[in-house]
Order: sequence, then structure tokens, then C-alpha cells
Amino acid sequence: MIDMHCDVLMKLWEEPHKSFNNDDLHISYNKWLNSPVQVQYFAIFVPPETNQDYFQSALEMIDLFHEKIIKPYPEVKWVQTKEDVEALSPHEKGAVLTLEGCHVIGEDLMRLRTLLRLGVRAVGLTWNNVNALSGTCVDHEELGLTTLGKEAVQIINEYDAFVDCSHLSPAGIDDVLELADRPMISHSNAKAIYQHERNISDQQLKQFFKLKAPVGITFVPYFTANEGVTIEELLHHINHMYELGGRDSISFGSDFDGMSETIQGLEDIEAVRNLYHKLAQHYPSDDVYRMRYDNAVRFL
Repeated sequence: MIDMHCDVLMKLWEEPHKSFNNDDLHISYNKWLNSPVQVQYFAIFVPPETNQDYFQSALEMIDLFHEKIIKPYPEVKWVQTKEDVEALSPHEKGAVLTLEGCHVIGEDLMRLRTLLRLGVRAVGLTWNNVNALSGTCVDHEELGLTTLGKEAVQIINEYDAFVDCSHLSPAGIDDVLELADRPMISHSNAKAIYQHERNISDQQLKQFFKLKAPVGITFVPYFTANEGVTIEELLHHINHMYELGGRDSISFGSDFDGMSETIQGLEDIEAVRNLYHKLAQHYPSDDVYRMRYDNAVRFL
């Protein structure tokens, strides 16, 4: 399987004493080795409330990606292209670098180009806080991309990277769908199943499905259902998207290490095998292959 979003880098940055093999992480080295996830996307996410320089913090997380995740473990390979993913042997794991929230660049597009040159393959234009590029799903949701935001999308296109619409305002998503070569949603669920501001409307989901763009089902319980969330509730979102036409888009973006609670049966990356078994019970094998792998890498 491929997981298009986690916040391990934030955890390692916030607690410098931690290693990537710390067992209290949802995704640690040993847990990853023992999981069905072959390719893991690692997000650079700088908490907006930090009193440290945003861009410097982003660079520190890139350094952690290499020093704590890639360098110590020969089985972990830095992957940036579809060819890199396809070249992985069965015992190897692939790590992809992404960005969650362009507040780290301020109004400086040179900083965006720098992050792309350093290997970022998907750019989330916003987190929950409005920034110089756009409104968000929780802050000025009526505000679409600014002039700077539209210029940013063009730069991302030039680097053949994904424009990630999770956290973005509905108006901003419409703008991205018009401008981006590779739009995607890394970690959001279906608003029609559970009304949460982080989830995506059917109208916008259908546009991603028409493009066969990746839409990552997330494992955050409070984006999925009310209390006591199980894998069955998550399957409601998957099935809704499948029935809506998402056969060639449905992917997964766990948000492991970015949530305080977990879905029962999806407590960490090793437990992803429980979801894999559920998918195999509900969908044809070729569709399960699309969901767990092909949809996420088709446009890399």
C-alpha cells in the first residue's frame, strides 16, 4: 500500500531526542517494516503557533528526513518519481517528501522553488490558517487563490509536483482544479458521510474523479464519524467515493502521528493490514490494487 500523509517529521522536530525507531510513534522504522505500506509520504508541517522561523524550521525537517529516516536505514529509499517507486525491491521501503502549508514560505516564491528543488513532490497550499496564497477550509473558506497562490501553482506545475488540496478552502480547490496539472487530496474524507469542515463535498470529489486524481482517505477518527470509530465507519467513506465514481482516484493518507486519537483497528502503520483485509472482502482485487497502489502513483 501507499500512504500519502503522515506527520512523523513534525514529531521528530518537536522532540529532537526521538529516533525514527521510537515505539511511541504511529510510524516507526520497525512498525513500517512490519506493515503492508511500501511507500510513505512524509509531510513537512511547521505548526503555525511556533515562535521559530517557519522556513528555517521547514529546512530542519528536510534535514531530519535525511538524517533520521533515510541515512540510518539501508532498506529505506528516498523516492521522487514513479520509476523510483517501481524500482523498489519487495523488502525496500520508499519515502516521499511533501509540504503541508505554504505559510512556511510567507510571500517569497523563491522559498517555494527551493523546497521543490530539495525534492518536495506534493505541496499543500494551506493548513488551517489563512496565508498569502489562499483561504482554508476553516478560515475564510470563501477566499480562493490569491494572485500569489496562482503563481505558486504555476511553479509547482513546472516541477511536475502535486498540488495538495487537503485543508484548502472550497473556493481555493476550484481554482486549483482549473490551474494545476496534478491536483490531489492527500488526507480528507467525504463530507456527505460526515459533515466536517476538513472533508470534501461530492461536487468537488466528482471533479477529482473525472481527472483520476488521487484522493486520500484519512484515518483521523474525528473526520470519519462520531465517537468509537471503527474501520467499518471508514469503509462508509470509501464505499461512498467508490459509488460516486472514485474507482481510479481512491487512495489513502493516514495522518498518522498527526492525530491524538486513532480508529479502532487502525492504531498504527502495522494495523493497516486490517484495512487491507477489509478492502479485499468488499471490492474486486483489481480495484483494491488501484486503491492501495496505482491511484497514488499514476501521476508521479
